[in-house]
Amino acid sequence: MEITWSCQLGHVAPPDSAFCPRCGLPRGAVVQAAVSAEAARPRPASELTPEELAERDRQHAEAVAAAAQFEARPQEFVRAEGEAILIHFIEDGLTAFGQVWYRGQELEIGPSHPRWQEALGWITLDRFAQIERWGKQKFDYGPWPGRRSYAEAAGSFEHLSVIAPDGTKIPYAGPSATELKAADDAEARRGRAVPAPAYR
Repeated sequence: MEITWSCQLGHVAPPDSAFCPRCGLPRGAVVQAAVSAEAARPRPASELTPEELAERDRQHAEAVAAAAQFEARPQEFVRAEGEAILIHFIEDGLTAFGQVWYRGQELEIGPSHPRWQEALGWITLDRFAQIERWGKQKFDYGPWPGRRSYAEAAGSFEHLSVIAPDGTKIPYAGPSATELKAADDAEARRGRAVPAPAYR
């Protein structure tokens, strides 16, 4: 009868556990050998032939262009279909689906959504579970009960000063009416949808 088992890193685990309690490796997982930092470091340019240097420069330029194209792509959103959970954020700062969510924003997601599995780890947390996890409640269920437009807050922002690199104070009274209208328009276009997975 098996009493314990060991993960590939040599940690001892109880016989009925599916994961190592020390490192979290699944039972039977195979860990690849780590590559040394020296082996992973690229060769200095002085050691490359002109052809190798030209190829490295070509690959670098291609990678920079691909990254710029990816960054410039408009964000896509996927709306929930069928059964879904609707939440609204009551605190700024929860990061999910590759974006930071702010107070008043709503999102709707359900089992048919491509990012449902990502949501399952947190979207069903009740108030007390949220406080235990994050120190405060970050969201509540149902639609946002407060103001429906960012533009309604125009002129009510705290007046602050921004310090310029030369040390001068520049007064800042919050976003302009144009910026608030743009935020309203962006939220209306999103319509409670969740960002699409980056790679599909």
